[in-house]
Amino acid sequence: MTEVQDLSSVAAVIDPSMQAARQPRGLVRLNGTPSPAWIDFAVDSNAYHEADTFDVLLAVKELVAPQDKAWLLSQDQISVEIFAGFPSNPDVVSADELTLLIKGNVDVIDFDPAAREIPLSGRDLTSLLIDAKTTEKWQTQTASQIATTLAQRHGLTPVVTDTSTPVGRYYQIDHVSMTSTDTEWELLTWLAMQEGFVVYVKGDELHFEPKPDPADAVPLEIWWEEPDDTYGFHRSNTIRLGFSRTLTVGKGAIVQVRSWNQKQKKGFTATYPTSHAKGIRPGQATSPAQVYSYVIGNLTQEQALQRAQALYNELIKHEMRFRASMPADSDTTATSMVKVTGTGTSFDQTYYVDSVNRSMSNGGGYTMDISGKNHSQDTSIVP
Repeated sequence: MTEVQDLSSVAAVIDPSMQAARQPRGLVRLNGTPSPAWIDFAVDSNAYHEADTFDVLLAVKELVAPQDKAWLLSQDQISVEIFAGFPSNPDVVSADELTLLIKGNVDVIDFDPAAREIPLSGRDLTSLLIDAKTTEKWQTQTASQIATTLAQRHGLTPVVTDTSTPVGRYYQIDHVSMTSTDTEWELLTWLAMQEGFVVYVKGDELHFEPKPDPADAVPLEIWWEEPDDTYGFHRSNTIRLGFSRTLTVGKGAIVQVRSWNQKQKKGFTATYPTSHAKGIRPGQATSPAQVYSYVIGNLTQEQALQRAQALYNELIKHEMRFRASMPADSDTTATSMVKVTGTGTSFDQTYYVDSVNRSMSNGGGYTMDISGKNHSQDTSIVP
């Protein structure tokens, strides 16, 4: 069982002097038509490799023809677009002045006749690729050609960076079957990993492109202030702020990759790091470092070491985590960075966001819950 050290507090006040007047507005479209019936919605934006999801609650009494109750409950497919933002005139809501949070299809529609409500839930257009199986052989095509083909197959606009390596070479290196039955999304995420790319769907676009450099991102700043002589309560630009630290990884982590290379008829083992993590000294550590072992086919010694380094880097990102609830903005995404200051602890650092959940109620507030992770500053990431 993972050991977790938890630090969680609730801000007493979001300093009103630092909050501009907010008049957020939302818009929900069903099959391209604005619906006046929405009560509230929530959109969960995940990091790469996952579909974003949504929930919308509709009031039956506000449904109008032709999109009335009978129409809605009889549909085989319902497209949903959810917008939110801060229009210049809050009394005139137009999609042109709002941010598209998600475009997708309904997976589940419920009906509560007593409450007179219809909840909808679904996923973004990543679902088109997740739900599609493929046994096609692509060995002579490049990853970018495959991404373009699959995007166009589902009516998505390809935003694809060209690649040059035939994917048959990747199949040979990783010793995977050319005819295995995978989903199109699994194929794309595997190809993205081989190329060092990211793949995601945004609106109607399929993006297949190099990973963005975190150093180029302007982080969202989250601040915390303890009570002082002027203010007798906590202050923060968050509604709620909490942290956790996985102690198992904090004790040090070692990644071991073992591989049998079919061509060379030889096995390789690579370990990273070769000594304990920075800050863990022989004779002083209270327990040994945790070893994570992987078996990956058809790697050379150098490739095995590179894979061990990559797995180590991903593993130690899980050590420090944050979560926050705060007034929503239109800029923070599941690939943003967050900088935390003011707690006076090792949690004051920069984090990689992995989830942003925005929610809005009609006539109510607009908030977002953010979570993220990063490595401890006492454990070094490989350049």
